[in-house]
Amino acid sequence: MTLVKICGIKNLEEAVCAARYGTWAIGEVFAPSPRQIGVEEAAAINRTLNGSIMKIGVFVNEKLEEVERIAKLCRLDMVQLHGDEPPEYVEELKLPVIKCFSLTGSPDPEHFRRWRPYIYLFDTFSTTVRGGSGQTFNWEWLKGLPREIRFILAGGLNADNVGRAIRRLQPLAVDVSSGVEYPRGGKDPLLIEAFIREVKEADANVPQ
Repeated sequence: MTLVKICGIKNLEEAVCAARYGTWAIGEVFAPSPRQIGVEEAAAINRTLNGSIMKIGVFVNEKLEEVERIAKLCRLDMVQLHGDEPPEYVEELKLPVIKCFSLTGSPDPEHFRRWRPYIYLFDTFSTTVRGGSGQTFNWEWLKGLPREIRFILAGGLNADNVGRAIRRLQPLAVDVSSGVEYPRGGKDPLLIEAFIREVKEADANVPQ
């Protein structure tokens, strides 16, 4: 199955809901954002979750020492870098890294290979926010990627379009935030369930 990451988790109820539906990972945003979570709140959630789901901390241009401090306190399994962190930053981190690239066109594999993360994440470029824009990008930009490059697809995914995305690109994982939220914010269990259902249906129809 295509892995599913639900980003912007802010409380235990949302985290438990994500785990209940078989989500691979939750994302906890520690950078300034409407979905930002405090370190103490995230630590409490993650202690309760234990090993039932992967816990990924999202950071934007944070000091390396602070990322490592938060990762230890919150028992993070991975960190996601959504800023302008250089390749050397990725190499110094002791945890697996998801490195985000916000696209304005087809990515140059030789350029982003310099980072050597655990997984790449491709998202929609925005001049106002670092992720969570709710907007898609042109998926055709990723059609020429070498098959050995593992990536997470993000940017405006929801239950209506995630199936098409999976059938077209066959990513390792899909990342959703606003696409499973109530209109005024907060995760909607019914939308999470619908999103997971569409992922499973798409996987069943992807040629092996």
